Amino acid sequence: MKNLLFASCFLLALSGNAQKITLRSVTEVDINTIPYPNSLGNTRSSQPQKGTVKLTSGSEVKGKITFFKKKDVFNRVKVNTGDEKIEIPAEQITTILLDPIIYERIYPNDFKNPEKNFQPGYIVLPNGVKLTGKVAQLRDFSDYDFFIYNVAFLPEGTTVASTFKGGRLVEFGQEVNGVVNRWDGYADGYVLRLTDGRFRLSRNPYSKTKNEFFTSVKNQAAGELANEVAAQALTSNFGGGQNLNESIENAANVGNAVQEVLGSIEINRKEYLIFDTVEKSVVTVNKSNLNEVIKKMSLGCPYAGEPGWDKLTEYINQLNAGCK
Repeated sequence: MKNLLFASCFLLALSGNAQKITLRSVTEVDINTIPYPNSLGNTRSSQPQKGTVKLTSGSEVKGKITFFKKKDVFNRVKVNTGDEKIEIPAEQITTILLDPIIYERIYPNDFKNPEKNFQPGYIVLPNGVKLTGKVAQLRDFSDYDFFIYNVAFLPEGTTVASTFKGGRLVEFGQEVNGVVNRWDGYADGYVLRLTDGRFRLSRNPYSKTKNEFFTSVKNQAAGELANEVAAQALTSNFGGGQNLNESIENAANVGNAVQEVLGSIEINRKEYLIFDTVEKSVVTVNKSNLNEVIKKMSLGCPYAGEPGWDKLTEYINQLNAGCK
């Protein structure tokens, strides 16, 4: 009987770890890419889009918005509020804000790859706010061991996880088998941080393309005051009872994600990126420029010996031990 009870408890524990979680993704609607499939004479119209039209009078109208173009020039909208349909000419409009598309699905959370399951971790938002909970890497065939495009975060005390596409977070950490792996936002994804300290080492996911770390660019550009204001807004949303996931998603949008057009790219496993957290700079390192880069980078730091390409991680760790 005891063995049966123990087995039942063990199975319950396993099922708890593999519990299904609601995964929420939010996609912004770009007003410039809305299709206009309907035409009547020289006038074309869009499919209705949920949103808000702000007027020059200071008022606003919410509902389903249909856009109209005459001879390919935007000239008016029609808003279906549910109670009435209101036509508004372009000259009376100051701003149009479209609601994002929200999609929810059940995430199985029972993958053989532990990184794809929700594990203890944290995320850092563009405003500098750090939140703890559980993190899952939304890996697919296009991801690499050192570079991924999407991650999901489950806040503590909730059952709905939010999806963050590449570059929407400054960094995230995920604990797998007792080891916390840290990833930095970079271009349109996240790179695995191989070293911690003044110098952060990562593999370069892109070749022939100059990108900059989300951490070095956006955090500094936002400024301390902007970060403080954004953090206060996030806290206020929590206190006001706003949906936790919506608050996180809104806060992540406070700092613009890196949205560079990368064009034709190729994965490069033969280059490293070194991010100097003091100088707020990032350099690309390969076999041909290794000695030159390290010499410049380590000026004023204790001598750490000669760098070796095959043991670069160990060298940077040694450099970090004495260089602050």
